[in-house]
Amino acid sequence: MPGDPALDEALRLLSLRLRTALELDRALERAGFAEPERKSTLARVRELGYINDPETARVRARTRVGLGDAPRLVARKLLAQGIAEPDASAAVAEAAEGAEDEELAARALQRRLRGRKPADEREKQRLFRALVAKGHPPPAAAKALGMAWEGNDEIDDG
Repeated sequence: MPGDPALDEALRLLSLRLRTALELDRALERAGFAEPERKSTLARVRELGYINDPETARVRARTRVGLGDAPRLVARKLLAQGIAEPDASAAVAEAAEGAEDEELAARALQRRLRGRKPADEREKQRLFRALVAKGHPPPAAAKALGMAWEGNDEIDDG
């Protein structure tokens, strides 16, 4: 019985790393498989239990929040990776463990500093920008650093 090349490729790709259905579909498309083959392969892989977008979202959210990314940034990334909005929101909420923005920014800062204090104001400014780049609201980043925040509390999520 001849093998199914699309399924073989899908299983090879999944053996390398966890993927969402969208990511696997795109990878199969890049590998040259037509849409009907990809659809049937994705259905078979789901049936076998090798792809589970909600579980992938939970794993990725836990990892990214643990690395210091803010939940809202993680949610946007999950959506871009093909995770449905309800699954992305649930995964991010679970990963944040009920912590507020200020606590998450403080954790991200602690992780980055590894127990030391910022050397000077210049380093505080650099750390502030790094926290905001990881999706933390500016007021939360400023509070984590012990800085006064006089700016606008709203930031563009664009």
